[in-house]
Amino acid sequence: MIIDGHAHACGELHNINGILTYLSNNQIDKVVLCPGEPNSTKNRKVPMVSEIINNSNIGYGFNKVIQLVTSISGVAKHIDAQNENIACMANEYPEKIIQAYWVNPLEDNCIQKLENSYLVHNFSIIKMHQCWHNFDVLQNTVENIIQWSSDKYIPIFIHLLSKEQCIKFTKLINKYPNVIFIIGHMIGFNEIVENSTNENIYFDISAPFLIPLKTLEKAIKIIGSNRLILGSDTPYGKSNIQININRIKNLKIGIDEQENILGNNLMKIIKKI
Repeated sequence: MIIDGHAHACGELHNINGILTYLSNNQIDKVVLCPGEPNSTKNRKVPMVSEIINNSNIGYGFNKVIQLVTSISGVAKHIDAQNENIACMANEYPEKIIQAYWVNPLEDNCIQKLENSYLVHNFSIIKMHQCWHNFDVLQNTVENIIQWSSDKYIPIFIHLLSKEQCIKFTKLINKYPNVIFIIGHMIGFNEIVENSTNENIYFDISAPFLIPLKTLEKAIKIIGSNRLILGSDTPYGKSNIQININRIKNLKIGIDEQENILGNNLMKIIKKI
């Protein structure tokens, strides 16, 4: 079982045909889809910075660019429509598409919107993104979202903005040892591992241009294969999924450990699959 645990419903994945072609071409069984640029069919080329800069903090620098571009383009205004679009595709192909519902903690009614959408679409993952929505992880709505997810046993995927926010978030999630958190792009890996007491924290290895190979090897030594999740961030970057699959298969780990990262870990934490 191979699952792309992090991709966006735009670029080559903007419609059902594109998604099914993507899965077939890359020999992937399922994909976790979250919103992206509305009506965009473009794949975005991103340089493999991680092959030049061996620094686990690359993501912090990229975040500033993402935050600026997102603010100028206004794409975050279309999250609701994108959530609905993905829900429809996931309902049509539940064996192939897993919905990640993107929630905006800046909205006062975000919990009600979560509840309403869950009752209709029964999504599998909640996503928050600090570059698209400039919230603080310690504001009340974030904790309310965590409490809601705890009641439903739904994992939370979060793209964190800065070192400061990573440390703050670690203090928050230590209060919720039974909630599963997936940290996007391994951003803040060092800060989170050093300060965390929550063993239900997983790390998404998507966007290989953000993650030096040595960072991935370090993660294997520190937390093992059981807390890493394959992802691509498609369509942001060229051939991301194959780069990451090849990275995993070339790591000095056993077949069982490879299979954990490629899909088994995600299978275990999303009971609906």
